[in-house]
Amino acid sequence: MHTSNGVSIVDIVDRLGMTFLRGGSGVTSTRTFSHVVLHEGPQSASDSAGAVVLGAGLVGTADIATAIREYSAAGAAALIVKEPLDIVDDVALALDDADIALLGMIKDASWLQSASLINEILESGTRGDQTSTAEADLFDLANSIAHVMNGPVTIENPSSRILAFSADQARGDEARKQSVLGHQVPQHYSDRLRSLGVFNRIYGSALPVFLPSIGPGVRPRVGMRIHAATQILGSIWVIVDEEPNDVQVKALVEAATVAAMSMLRARLAADSAKRLRRSEVITLLDGGTAAKAAAERLGYGRAKATVLAAAFRSNTDVPVDAEADVDNLASSFNTFLHQSFPMSIAAPIGGTVYAVVPHTRKQTDDDYIRHIATEFADRSRSQRSVVIGIGTTVTGARSLEASRGEADRALRVLRSSWNSTLRTVARTSDVPIDSLLLRLSDALADENEKPSGPLAALQKYDSEHDINLVATLRAWLDTFGDIPAAAALIHVHVNTFRYRLKKLAGIAGIDLNDAETRFSLMLQIRLFYPNPS
Repeated sequence: MHTSNGVSIVDIVDRLGMTFLRGGSGVTSTRTFSHVVLHEGPQSASDSAGAVVLGAGLVGTADIATAIREYSAAGAAALIVKEPLDIVDDVALALDDADIALLGMIKDASWLQSASLINEILESGTRGDQTSTAEADLFDLANSIAHVMNGPVTIENPSSRILAFSADQARGDEARKQSVLGHQVPQHYSDRLRSLGVFNRIYGSALPVFLPSIGPGVRPRVGMRIHAATQILGSIWVIVDEEPNDVQVKALVEAATVAAMSMLRARLAADSAKRLRRSEVITLLDGGTAAKAAAERLGYGRAKATVLAAAFRSNTDVPVDAEADVDNLASSFNTFLHQSFPMSIAAPIGGTVYAVVPHTRKQTDDDYIRHIATEFADRSRSQRSVVIGIGTTVTGARSLEASRGEADRALRVLRSSWNSTLRTVARTSDVPIDSLLLRLSDALADENEKPSGPLAALQKYDSEHDINLVATLRAWLDTFGDIPAAAALIHVHVNTFRYRLKKLAGIAGIDLNDAETRFSLMLQIRLFYPNPS
């Protein structure tokens, strides 16, 4: 696995004094990796995806060349060999076709000691993440508060989501145990607190608020707001038997200040990571040389890749807080894709979430990507209807712009009223006619073209008499002349529909029994009225 915030090859080189001998195809020294594998023969390659491989027992250029090919095919990030090594002949040829970095280690160094040191660097690199550090700080703070208050502690966000808790939750009541197990205060408890005005009291007070029991089996609590300037970040909750004393009150006020700093640091780190991810996705989707450099930074160089474009089914399905909703979609899509494609990256751009999915030798074909996209869309149905356009698979990041264009076109059809089958995932090859007609409709709109002939006559009559003859004609065409179905489609009585159909034929001077006339009218309606009212 290659993670955007992991330890890179350059970290190993700098901290252990190794040599970056050479990168394979598309590999740079900033490539990251996740674990260490000791070479123990060909069977070692099966567990080496995203790993640093210690080449113990590799003797001679032939063995090293074979190992380069095997571990590269398995998705390993780097292979370490003993120096000196001349990169010529077999080794050079193997690297030319490989996607792996080759590092050199001094001859007398211990393989096991090197493995231990690299694991320490990996662990320290993970701990170095600002968000993880901030979360660890909150757990330490919760334990400190519990010691002073002599009661189990939780630190929660404004939605009563548990961010951290002390280690003594066995002393808590049933409500607390349910909250910690689910990392969320159960809805009926939070609703009860809200109805009693407890949150308003806590968020409006600069001092801790003591709360007697709100029901059987629920012990008293103290709540303390966490805020920064005018912004409420969350609250601290402590189960107690009596109101806090002056020392405990002061400790809680100070603890809330410390918690605010940690939460702000975590938020800033998360925002920074989102901005970086969005910047990388924008660069990739633009294609060209910059996209190639971005792909190398992310560790997949010239590998094949596919762009996915995800959005909510229609603009009318977007709530008032649309930006936050799209951000949440991007976050969940990113997390979901990483389970199957560790090197994928997703971010919101406008109202669309774009994901770049690089292929690996072990994984990916187009059917598998469709399967994963469909699974995500299906899982999202319980909350919001999500649709996903799949771009063409391209070789190398330079061509990702073309893949994005295809994904956009498929997505547009899925979000339009023409998606009569309510499919959730598509490529443009699945919806070629609808995609083409939407593009033609755009071109007509850009050139300010207006309907002419019979359709123009019906449109003029509708505007003067408010009778919806165009909608009547469209319903009849869409249902292939099935009058009861067409009448139901526009919510009028069958006899009313028959009257309107006869009337529009006379006004427009058209013969609805003529196949060419029907085709011409259907095409014009599709082009000039792509989204029926």
